[in-house]
Amino acid sequence: MRRVLPLWIAAACALAGDLHAAVPTMSFADVQPGMRGVGRTVFEGTTISTFDVEVVGKLPNIGPDQNLILVRCSGGPLERTGILSGMSGSPVLVDGKLIGAVAYTWGFSKEPIAGVTPIEEMLDLARGGGGASVAAAHLDVGRPELARVHSAEALRGWIEQELVRPLARAEGSLPLSIPLSVSGVGALGLARLAPDLTRVGFVPVQGGSLGSSAPPAPPIEPGSAVGVKLVRGDIELTATGTATWVENGTVLAFGHPLFGLGDVDLPLTGALVQTLMPSLMQSARVATPLAEIGALRRDCASGILGRSGVTPQLIPVRFKLNHPARGERDYSFDIANDPTLSPLLLYVSLNGILASRERTFGSATVRVREGSVIKMGSGEDVELDNLFSGNAAFDYGTGIPAYVLYLLMNNAWSRPDIVGVNLLLDYDAQPKSARVRRATVDRYRVRAGDAVEAAVVLSPFRGPEKVYTTTIRIPEETPAGTLTLEVGGALALSRAEESYEPMLPRDLEQLIALINQLRRNDRIYIAATREDTGAVLHGERLPNLPPSVATVLARPRSRGNVVQVTRRSVFEEVIETDFAVEGSARIELEIEGP
Repeated sequence: MRRVLPLWIAAACALAGDLHAAVPTMSFADVQPGMRGVGRTVFEGTTISTFDVEVVGKLPNIGPDQNLILVRCSGGPLERTGILSGMSGSPVLVDGKLIGAVAYTWGFSKEPIAGVTPIEEMLDLARGGGGASVAAAHLDVGRPELARVHSAEALRGWIEQELVRPLARAEGSLPLSIPLSVSGVGALGLARLAPDLTRVGFVPVQGGSLGSSAPPAPPIEPGSAVGVKLVRGDIELTATGTATWVENGTVLAFGHPLFGLGDVDLPLTGALVQTLMPSLMQSARVATPLAEIGALRRDCASGILGRSGVTPQLIPVRFKLNHPARGERDYSFDIANDPTLSPLLLYVSLNGILASRERTFGSATVRVREGSVIKMGSGEDVELDNLFSGNAAFDYGTGIPAYVLYLLMNNAWSRPDIVGVNLLLDYDAQPKSARVRRATVDRYRVRAGDAVEAAVVLSPFRGPEKVYTTTIRIPEETPAGTLTLEVGGALALSRAEESYEPMLPRDLEQLIALINQLRRNDRIYIAATREDTGAVLHGERLPNLPPSVATVLARPRSRGNVVQVTRRSVFEEVIETDFAVEGSARIELEIEGP
């Protein structure tokens, strides 16, 4: 007996081969419980399969101009997997009309119930609606921000508060988690990245990548698996989902945000589904990216929008990792050019590489060598070279380049032209730190213009003490009185001068100059200061002001960024060492009058 298909299934099947042509749609108002239809997605390879759907309810006004259709899905592998991460964007048709995209589910659900984003909300993206782009953080950068490069606790706090939390999903959120194929870092690297990636809504899975030799994707149509590359090259992070609507080079997908960042610029690819991973909590589809087909342009509440045939602009990162026994290894990858994403992606990529190659716990030494820079298209490059040792060396080596990139891309003055990031990193499992034990001078009463011999004793980790000497010349113009010498490492001196040497750049150029002047950890600094009645106005130091003038400038009604200071720097001497220097000592010199 010949089986006769219901009319709605026949209509859907007729569209299956050419759904990317103009497809009739059904509005949210016209969708009613009890309606039956089909969905389209990829369960294996690149072949689009269908599954059955039944409308079971509607949730109007779940958000501003946002509604949700509830459907029960069946057919194919869904009876054993439930709704899969990676099905986001799967188009759903009723009576041959597109009603929306699978986008939401509930963890531990006993049935494959999905939430469908109405198609009219997704089409707003193609008309230029669907949400505003997210601007940069608009930072007013000063000493508290720059001081993070010397504080492991502050750096870890920034990673949590400014990198992960803004993108993290709230507990109990509905959007389907997004499978994130991670390649190039191995199992240990993936384990290091997984906690942060999970918090921002991904299901990180070990993936493979063919890089530039990836085969082309079949023509993208509704139901095709698609990917969005966050990082590409030797390291690849690719979020995968499903295309909902394809017309005139425009691709709508996911049915929910990737991050909700508004305007973005990321590679858009086809994807090859390798297997399905059933789970009681949230099953996932494991996919490998295929060749790039265009670029993702918008990322909003109702989905993502890509354009085929266009090329995204990314930030190239070139990373050289050197180990004393295993030699050098070069890595080349590109990250998204976005004020929010770029620092996070640089941080997790470096973490993944180091975790896959080196021991990431306990004490170690990380040297970011000279030549490590953030290259700027117009202006001076930003220098990153430094030495880190101890339990926080790993955090410093990966976190500070990301933090400096964050300061640049979110500055309050102008949009930076980031040409690329070059990092040369030496890793040593042995800590190379030393603490300032004491500091002395050959005499403590001197006159302006005199030369003073100073000696600094360092106590290295598990090594004999070392003595470093230098000659200090007191400037001719130094007035009579007490001159304080702060002797120590970069962290100790930065903490000591927080109250009297504020950093208040007035533009991006001055911010770059201040970053390049930051102290390095492998040096002993001897900083001389004396009492002062001065101020910092618009980033410029105004020393030795009459007290009345300094008080007027610091009044709340004064215009501009003004900070009153009670001490001023007189001079600074630097002694280079082979250690990350910790601790400090203080010497008081009495400057005699003529």
